[in-house]
Amino acid sequence: MLRAESSRRAALRAHVHEAHEQLDHLIGDLASVGNYRRYVAGIAGFRLAAENALQGQIYPTWFEGWRPVSMQRSLNEDLQSLEIVPPEIKAIAAPATDSELLGMLYTLEGSALGGRVIARRAAALGFDATYGASHLAEQTATPDNWRSFLVLLENAPEFDADEAGRAAATLFRHARDAVKMVDRAEEKVDG
Repeated sequence: MLRAESSRRAALRAHVHEAHEQLDHLIGDLASVGNYRRYVAGIAGFRLAAENALQGQIYPTWFEGWRPVSMQRSLNEDLQSLEIVPPEIKAIAAPATDSELLGMLYTLEGSALGGRVIARRAAALGFDATYGASHLAEQTATPDNWRSFLVLLENAPEFDADEAGRAAATLFRHARDAVKMVDRAEEKVDG
């Protein structure tokens, strides 16, 4: 049985707190269609690179078949329907250890929690699973995947909290940098 707050989850939350806050502040409240399009462009650039880093990943046997939610297909659909080109961000390194893998997955799977809030804001702007927000629908469709991940995290046979924390925080910084790249590109167009 997973405790309400695992010590490993708390350790990772502490590692990513600052980077997570910076990303949330940068994304803002998504109160306009332009804000939402900016969000999709940045998050797509980041998420596609992060998922590419996990392509071909050999998962530990103790994962017992569990896999992260992939949003590549739905993100590409949303990019096409919204006519958005995401920024090209530098490649994200594949995890070298199980602890790095757990840290990366903490960030990717945990993003579904914030995805629920973003999905409500997107819906208020007219975006849903059929137009412009299919990636959010896919991301939030399986809340049990997050809970299952937390069990894996807690029961990992080996875990280096600092290593996992650095990997998790690095992904948050990549997401932040992708949104900043969108902003810079928009400044060049406007300027």
